[in-house]
Amino acid sequence: MRKSVKEGILQKCITQEEGAKLLLEIHSGSYGNHVALRTLVGKAFRAGFYWPTAIIDAEDLVRRCEGCQFFAKQIHVPAQELQTIPAS
Repeated sequence: MRKSVKEGILQKCITQEEGAKLLLEIHSGSYGNHVALRTLVGKAFRAGFYWPTAIIDAEDLVRRCEGCQFFAKQIHVPAQELQTIPAS
């Protein structure tokens, strides 16, 4: 057991494989959504679980998720103003 300094609660230390399954369940479960990796890890930690490679595992999951890549922050504005081409 590991005690969280911020919240003062005990967290269950789990293996990396269990952590990856937990992240996948949080990410794509019935209430899953495409969130940033730190938000994803925060949900796992608030649920009372801990493993040392949590942030790395979440980053890998988010990078492989097609939906997360689709909804990622992107610039949707052209680099320069559009110029009108007169009709010939």
